[in-house]
Amino acid sequence: MSLYLVLPLLACISTAILAAVVCRRGPRDRSTRDAALLLGGVSFWAACEVLWNSRSDPELALATVKASTLGWVFIGPLGVRLALAVTGEAAPRIRRALPVLIATGALFLLLDWFTPWCHTGVTRTQWGWGTELGPAFAFFPLFALGCMWLALDVGRQAYRRMNTARERTHARWVGAGLLGSFALAGSTDGLLPMFGIHLPHLGTIVNASLGGAITWTFYRSGYPRLAPGLFAAEILETLPDGVAMLRPDGRIRYGNSAMAKLLGRPTFQLDGLDVRELIQGLRGRPIDELTDVECELSSDGGDAVPVSLSSAALSDRQGSPIGIVLVARDLRELEALRGRLLISGRLAAVGELAAGIAHEINNPLAYVRANLSLLRQHWESLGSELEKSGASGSCDELIAEGAEMIDESLEGVDRASAIVRDVKGLAHAGRGERSMADLNELLDGVLRMAAPQLRVAAVVEKDYGLLPLIACVPQELQQVFLNLILNASQAIANRGTIRVRTEAQNRSVMVWIEDDGCGIEADLIDRIFDPFFTTKPVGEGTGLGLGIAHEIVRKHGGEITIDSKPGRGSVFGVRLPVRADTLENELS
Repeated sequence: MSLYLVLPLLACISTAILAAVVCRRGPRDRSTRDAALLLGGVSFWAACEVLWNSRSDPELALATVKASTLGWVFIGPLGVRLALAVTGEAAPRIRRALPVLIATGALFLLLDWFTPWCHTGVTRTQWGWGTELGPAFAFFPLFALGCMWLALDVGRQAYRRMNTARERTHARWVGAGLLGSFALAGSTDGLLPMFGIHLPHLGTIVNASLGGAITWTFYRSGYPRLAPGLFAAEILETLPDGVAMLRPDGRIRYGNSAMAKLLGRPTFQLDGLDVRELIQGLRGRPIDELTDVECELSSDGGDAVPVSLSSAALSDRQGSPIGIVLVARDLRELEALRGRLLISGRLAAVGELAAGIAHEINNPLAYVRANLSLLRQHWESLGSELEKSGASGSCDELIAEGAEMIDESLEGVDRASAIVRDVKGLAHAGRGERSMADLNELLDGVLRMAAPQLRVAAVVEKDYGLLPLIACVPQELQQVFLNLILNASQAIANRGTIRVRTEAQNRSVMVWIEDDGCGIEADLIDRIFDPFFTTKPVGEGTGLGLGIAHEIVRKHGGEITIDSKPGRGSVFGVRLPVRADTLENELS
């Protein structure tokens, strides 16, 4: 093998390794992919150069030369695209020109492969084969020079906005390297062969050296523009919080999937977005000095997403600032939780108020009933006296009607007393004590309390079985049944039916509460007992009722089951053990 072939062989191996390393650092980032494509193209070009200089047959050597075109013809367009991706410049005219550059490269590739106008033949040299170029090849140096000029123009625009000396130094060295490599590689591989001067081709080794030098300087300083995956993109993708790496001017350089979800955009659309235009409520605070600041992000759909923002300056390994790391925590669930806790607190206050009101109502109800009972006795005595005196004939009807009215009043007072007693028992604060209770009586009390809501929403059908007494905390079970019955009434859109059934089973009792309402979707059934989960609009439900009911029944050693289908209603079943020794030691 000629000593010259060592150069393209080294270029092939080194660029292949560099392409794999760069791609592995950030496979999802466009700039990383472009850099890997560039290095991979140079590696393919160098491999072809080794092959054609090893051929003895000139036709095979020429075919390999033509094949190598695939490795270098797109270096110019890829270089422009990489410059745009690395700098983040808008450069709309250059971006619009990119498809034209790629199409021009593809056209040149086809001309080289299928016509004799580019590479016309090969010439034997001391080191292998030199290339003979046709008239169409003269356009390629102009095309490459145009791509070089566009890439340098992008770099020039970015150079104006660079804030640190280190960035400016990087930019100058990269620009000088590009110009030098273009001049050297263009001379040995293109310009001189067009005039019949054949020298060893240095394009592959020059490009490999340039790529290696640029990659090494970026990695040495920890500068992440070439491969943003350097700050652990794999880890960031697993975080529930949105994380974005910003340029010093506040535009997004990289964002994880959670940040894309918060902004309502695909990840690839985050590049270049100005977060200062998306944040509401910062009130002029610097974006690099945020610590758990609650504000809102504007999503692509127009919704305002409540978030907590924190930020920190990002520096390279030499301490030079290169950007900002922004972390956004989604507060939507927390905001909903705060609202539900507020409603829950209000309900707790209403419960305490109800207990106090029930206590206060008991006193007037007691003396109203006592007076009505005494009035009944006086009324009966008055009727007896009138009957004895013989004057009751004309008053018999009035006496009977008055007695009936007093009886109805006594019945109404008794019903009011029962409702007050039930409300007071349900709202009783403190730890409930276990006692033996009849579930049928507890259900009757709950139905009396819920009567105002049920009277409008549904007809209640009762089917009670003969039940043994069970050891329980009556107030807690009343709360369970009240939640289930009220949920059933709320599930009925128009006036429907609620069926309450009880049955004694083997060492347990069953209570079924059935409605013919809207039912529950299959994908929600597993979540209905989760705390704070509700299908009701915000402000109309806390999502606590069924969760508390489930916990109460569990602590009583029982279970709640549900059978529901959309449009056909729901059946809640509560199973409770009869024997006290099946209960937990502590009920709360």
